[in-house]
Amino acid sequence: MMKARYNIPVTGRPNAGKTTVINYLTPSRRPVGKKAGTTLRIAPVQLIHDIFLVDLPGFGRITKRSKSLEEKIKDQIVQFLEDPNSSIIFGIHIIDSSTFHVVTERLERKGIIPIDIEMIQFLGETTTKPPIVLMNKIDKVRAPLFNRNVDILSTYNIPKIEIMPTSFKTKDGCREFRNTIRSIIVKEFGVKYQNW
Repeated sequence: MMKARYNIPVTGRPNAGKTTVINYLTPSRRPVGKKAGTTLRIAPVQLIHDIFLVDLPGFGRITKRSKSLEEKIKDQIVQFLEDPNSSIIFGIHIIDSSTFHVVTERLERKGIIPIDIEMIQFLGETTTKPPIVLMNKIDKVRAPLFNRNVDILSTYNIPKIEIMPTSFKTKDGCREFRNTIRSIIVKEFGVKYQNW
C-alpha cells in the first residue's frame, strides 16, 4: 500500500499520454515511462508535499500483451480506485482525440460501453470530485472531429466533468491544464505553489 496521503490517479487507454502528463506536471521529479505504452504497474510520483499523481497502466487493449495480463492490470486499477485507503482527491482521464471516435463507435456497434466512458464514469463514482478529462493530441485533429468527440461524451450519462483540449507536442492548453490542477490543490489544501 502506498504511503501517499492524497492521490490523483491519471487514467486513459494505452498511449493516450498519461506519462507525458505526469512528466509535464512534475518536471523536477524523476521522469516515468520512457516509452509510450509501457506502464504496466501503478506508479506514484510526488506532485507536492503529501500529494501524489498516480500513473496507472493503460486501461484496455495493450499491444503485444496477453489477454490475461490485460485482465490482471484492469483488476489492479479497479482495486486501487475502489480502495478507501487510496485517499483519492479526484482523477484525470486522458483521451487520445485522434482515435477516440473510432474506438468508441466500434465498441458501440458491438453493444459495449466504450472504455474511456467506462473509466470516466468509474472515476466519478469513486472520487469526491468530478474528473478532469483531457482531450489530448488535438494537434492531430481538426475542429469538426474535436467537436464530434465532445458530442460523443455528451451522449453518455456521466458526472459533471471539465473537458480540456491539450497537445503536449505543441503545448496548446497545457498551461491552462496545469493552472487548473494548481487551483484545485490550492483551494482544497491551501498549498502554495510558487515552486511547482
